[in-house]
Amino acid sequence: MSWNMIERENFDMKYDLLLKGGQVFTEGRLQEADIYVKDGVIAQIGKDLEEADAEKVLTVDGDYVLPGFIDPHVHLNDPGLTNSEDFYTGTCAAAAGGVTTVLEHPLTSPLPATEDAFVSKRKIGESKVVVDFALFGACAPDNERSMKKIIDSGAAAFKTFLPYSSEIPMLSDNQVLDKMRFLSDKDIVLAIHCENNDIVEKSTARMQELGKTKFSDYPDGRPAIAEIEAVSRMCLFAKVTGCKINIAHCSLAEAVDVVEQNKREGVNVSVETCPQYLLFDRSTLDSWREFSICNPPVREAEDVENLWNRLFDGKIDWVCSDHSTYTIEEKMAGGGNPFGTPAGIAGIQHTYQLLFSEGVVKRGLPLEKFVELSSSNAAKRYRLYPQKGLIAVGADADFAILNPDKEWIIRKEDLKQMIKWTPYDGMTLRGKVEKTIANGREVYDGEDVLARPGSGRYLTPLPE
Repeated sequence: MSWNMIERENFDMKYDLLLKGGQVFTEGRLQEADIYVKDGVIAQIGKDLEEADAEKVLTVDGDYVLPGFIDPHVHLNDPGLTNSEDFYTGTCAAAAGGVTTVLEHPLTSPLPATEDAFVSKRKIGESKVVVDFALFGACAPDNERSMKKIIDSGAAAFKTFLPYSSEIPMLSDNQVLDKMRFLSDKDIVLAIHCENNDIVEKSTARMQELGKTKFSDYPDGRPAIAEIEAVSRMCLFAKVTGCKINIAHCSLAEAVDVVEQNKREGVNVSVETCPQYLLFDRSTLDSWREFSICNPPVREAEDVENLWNRLFDGKIDWVCSDHSTYTIEEKMAGGGNPFGTPAGIAGIQHTYQLLFSEGVVKRGLPLEKFVELSSSNAAKRYRLYPQKGLIAVGADADFAILNPDKEWIIRKEDLKQMIKWTPYDGMTLRGKVEKTIANGREVYDGEDVLARPGSGRYLTPLPE
């Protein structure tokens, strides 16, 4: 066993924290070990470390000590849309779910498509977050000059939408190509919401003309071909331009297969999925109604199983929440018509506990694969690794401390987000986050968020 350590500067130096008695996931497997933390960084990993050498001792009684989860796709609505979420409430929910780093997407107002808007948003985040955060910039027509300044301000990535959204400009194919050409030599990822807008608009109109407006009809308004075609087109654009892209919130195994084929051909593309596509299918929609509407929509039961198969095969790079909240009044604004319901699912607090319970416990997902899907792969893609995404000496002291045997029920009353709804309400899980440590600070104790607003940090990509 090869434990590493940082040499103590002098014999009397005290560590800030000793994490004692855990099953630590390090060097690719679980190992019984203790961890010393100094100045927010892992200083030593070893057995039987002395309590007297630490200012504070946390005993975790055999729980799993995993790398702090990284959610690379969240919408915290701040600034401009903070009636349903903001940087503080959203990162409190993250902390309660073992998430120590979030990557926030650009659907805010003003749109972070200019340097001033991006920097202003960063400053707001710095004043409110309780865990670390990074920011995506927004693509807008002819904003390449601003994009360069946004990159210089530390953007983790950029985002664009192919279908219409009221919150971000929809770009033409030629404009998307221009963005990819611009980013191709910048070593930064372009994340893309992949649905063919023409197919979606015409399919949605047809469903409403036919009076097919049950919630279980919603997937037919955004059919599978709209997603598969858009993924294929974006992979072709990336192949031609050399741009690094990520396919956001993928709902279909067929789309994952397109990505896998392009990876084999040398295209620099990654793909993510979300818990809703691994847990829900069309039959769920009439039960959860407005609160299960998302884009792309959930699919058929067969698609759920096929997506799990791709995840087990290593063809999906990570799982994210795509956390997106609305007030209950906003969610109900469609008057019972799913096509008038704002799309978004609240899930940041439960994404990785759901993945553990449904994947590791029920389906036998190997723990090393779980760690890749919940932290290390996203950290590598967005150039946060090895500061984030692993437990090793010199890495940030970010830990999700999880009791693998604890059975519990998700209850909306326990949500830390601003608006108290989630389609996962009432689900029974096995495996619960008991504590969250971010940069050596205990930010969640199993019941309450302990961190103060502004105690998290703004992250920028590490140099290659």
